[in-house]
Amino acid sequence: MRIFKEVKKGENVRYAGEDVEKGEVVIKKGSILKSGHIGMLASLGFGRVKVFRKPKVAILATGDELVQIKQKLTPGKIRNSNSYSLYAQVLKAGALPILLGIARDNKKAIEDKIRQGLSADVLIVCGGVSVGDYDFVKDVLKGMGTQMKFWRVAMKPGKPLVFGLMRKVPVFGLPGNPVSGMVSFEQFVRPALLKMSGAGDIFRFRLPATAGDDFEKKKGLRYFLRVVLKNKEGRLYAFLTGPQGSGILKSMVLANGIMELPEDMEVIRAGETAEVTYLE
Repeated sequence: MRIFKEVKKGENVRYAGEDVEKGEVVIKKGSILKSGHIGMLASLGFGRVKVFRKPKVAILATGDELVQIKQKLTPGKIRNSNSYSLYAQVLKAGALPILLGIARDNKKAIEDKIRQGLSADVLIVCGGVSVGDYDFVKDVLKGMGTQMKFWRVAMKPGKPLVFGLMRKVPVFGLPGNPVSGMVSFEQFVRPALLKMSGAGDIFRFRLPATAGDDFEKKKGLRYFLRVVLKNKEGRLYAFLTGPQGSGILKSMVLANGIMELPEDMEVIRAGETAEVTYLE
C-alpha cells in the first residue's frame, strides 16, 4: 500500500460547537420554517416548538356569469377560475383557504355568503366591487357595518379594490378580472397574511432589471406588468409575457416577475431600468 497524501491532525473531525455556538440564536422569531430550520431543530433536540397559527381565509366569488369548473359553458357564462387561483395563492402564503362557492348578483345572496365567511380570520370577496349596475359587494359590506378603510387604488390592474374590517375580521374586496384579482392579492392580501402568521419579512424580493420591451402607460396609475426574467450575459432582463390585459391569465402562467412602473411615468423604453418583484 502506498500513501500519497498525509492526513493532518484534526482533519475530517467534527468538533462540538463548530456549527452552533453556546448562547447563539439559531432561528429568530418571525422566521418561516423551511427544511433547514426543521433539520436544525431536530439536531438540537427540539421535537416541538411554538409557532403562530395559520390564518383561515374564506374565499367568495360573485357573479351571475360564473359556473363551476366542471359545468358546460353556455353563452354569457365563464368558469369560476378566481376562487381556485386565490385558493392556491392563499396556500402559497402559508394560510388555510376555505371556499365559500359562488354568490349570485343579488344583495341577499351576497350577504348570506359573507356571513358564512365571518368565522374565518380573513374574508376575500372576488368580483362585484366596481361601479357596474350589478356590483353590490361594497354596498352590502357597508350595510353589514363594515368599517371601510379604502375603496379604489391608483393601480393597474386592480383599481376597484375594497378593504375594511367587519367584526375585527379583515375583508378584502378584489376585482373580478382574473389577473386583477391575483395582482391585488400579491400587493395587499399576501403581506397581510404573512403579518398575521408572525412572519418578520412580509414582502417579496425586489431587484432592478433592464426592460426588454417598450411599454406605454397612463399617467397617474401605478402599473404592475407581468414579465419573464432572463439572465443575458450577466445582465438581468425583464420581457413582457405578451398582452397585459386584466383577463389574460396566461400572463400569470408565464410570469416569474412583476415589473412596477410608478404613477408619474408614461413610457418605459427597452434598455431602461425598472424595479421588478421576483415571484418564485
